[in-house]
Amino acid sequence: MHSTTTFRQVGFAGLITLFISGCAGVPREDGAPANPRDVSDIPDAIPVVHQGAIKNSPYMHEGVVYEPMISANEYSEEGIASWYGTKFHGKQTANGEVYDLYGMTAAHKTLPLPSYVKVTNKTNNRSVVLRVNDRGPFVGDRIIDLSFAAAKKLGFADEGITEVLVEGIDVGAFAAADIEGEHQEVFLQMAAFSNYHNAQIMRRQLSASTDTPVKIVKNDSEDEPLYRVRIGPVQTPDHMEILLDTLEAAQFAPPYLVYETVAQ
Repeated sequence: MHSTTTFRQVGFAGLITLFISGCAGVPREDGAPANPRDVSDIPDAIPVVHQGAIKNSPYMHEGVVYEPMISANEYSEEGIASWYGTKFHGKQTANGEVYDLYGMTAAHKTLPLPSYVKVTNKTNNRSVVLRVNDRGPFVGDRIIDLSFAAAKKLGFADEGITEVLVEGIDVGAFAAADIEGEHQEVFLQMAAFSNYHNAQIMRRQLSASTDTPVKIVKNDSEDEPLYRVRIGPVQTPDHMEILLDTLEAAQFAPPYLVYETVAQ
């Protein structure tokens, strides 16, 4: 195993063995948090151009030399995904960031750090977009290790592993590529309210700041309904940048990227 985000934001982290204090010093097993939170409102990672250094230098793990790719563009691979959780929560990733089991991140042996991927669970066709910021998994033939939140959203946290399709994202063209697909559109989610009146207030504030449509999406599947305020659909990468600049200038909190399935 290994150690493995907000909105706009080389070393190899080796194996760290943690021990539970007390009795026999038994190594602590990895797993889910004792009282996991609802992950349905945790947004996908938003692919943005990285301004700093890209970590893609060769490295060695257990005698094997790995040579990372220059870019995630055009990368596509099917294989087994796993996830990691409490054992590494709060620890440093190979990218120097801090692993958050509720973040939408992933570990990969050879993709550049950071990069972005779309991961699809082939057993149920659920997909998420993740930021790759760590190295691994170094277990068997597994091709990617996901955060606990990502595994929950893909529906395989209880099973531990599943078969996935991993596709590298071209950051410069991701919005246009997604929207040109037949099944999904891209939106920016600003907030989720339990009170409809508060959602309407934000909708009016946003409508006064941008010409892009603003809507409220109600979720009736939960014990208490939530009202999500969303802007979109986003038309192009340039449109995305304009929206982000507009929202920042108006001092709104950073939005989250979400996908909506288009009725066929």
